[in-house]
Amino acid sequence: MSREDAAALVARLRGHDRPLPRVTVEHGRSVPGWLLHAAYVLCVPALVVSTASRTMVTPGIVAVLAAALAVWAALRPGPSSAHGAVVASAFLLLGAPGPFDPAALPLAALAYGVVRLGWWASHVGGRTRVETAALARAGSRDLVVVGATAVLGALAWAVAGRPVGLLVALGTAALAAVAWLALRRQDGASGESP
Repeated sequence: MSREDAAALVARLRGHDRPLPRVTVEHGRSVPGWLLHAAYVLCVPALVVSTASRTMVTPGIVAVLAAALAVWAALRPGPSSAHGAVVASAFLLLGAPGPFDPAALPLAALAYGVVRLGWWASHVGGRTRVETAALARAGSRDLVVVGATAVLGALAWAVAGRPVGLLVALGTAALAAVAWLALRRQDGASGESP
C-alpha cells in the first residue's frame, strides 16, 4: 500500500473522503487578547497599591507584594492570581482606620474587575480577538453585580458603628444571594460562558 493509498484510507475512515467546504467567518468589532492580558497584569498591582494607600503598611512591602502578584498574573493569568490579589488586598484593608473605610466601595469594584479580567485573560490567547459584543454582554451582568455590591456597601457605611445585628444577618444573606445569582452560570449549570 502506497503512502497516498494509506492517507486516502485514513481519510475515508475518519469521514473525510470529500473535500471540506470553504468557510468564511465575519465578526464585529473586537479587542485583541493581548490587550486583555495587559489590562489584567496592570490592574492586579493597581488593586494592591490602591488598597495599601489606605493603610500604614511600609511602601517597600507593598512594592514587593504588588510586583510579585503582577509577575504571577503575567505568568499564570486566571482565577488563582486574581483571587490572590483580592485576598492580599483584603488583608491590607484590615489595617484601615475606622469601622468601615469608604474606600472599600470603589476597591470592591476594582477587585471584581480584576477577577473578571483574570477570567478573560485565562480564556483568551494573546493573538486571539474578542468581540466587543461578548465583552458588553458579560459587562452588563458585571455592572449589576458591582451596583448591588455598592448599594449594600453604602448601606453598611450608613450604619457603621451602630449596633445592627439583624441588619448584618440580612446583609450577609443578601450578599450571598447576589453572589449566587451572579456566579451560578460559571459552574456550568446553564452551559453559557460568562
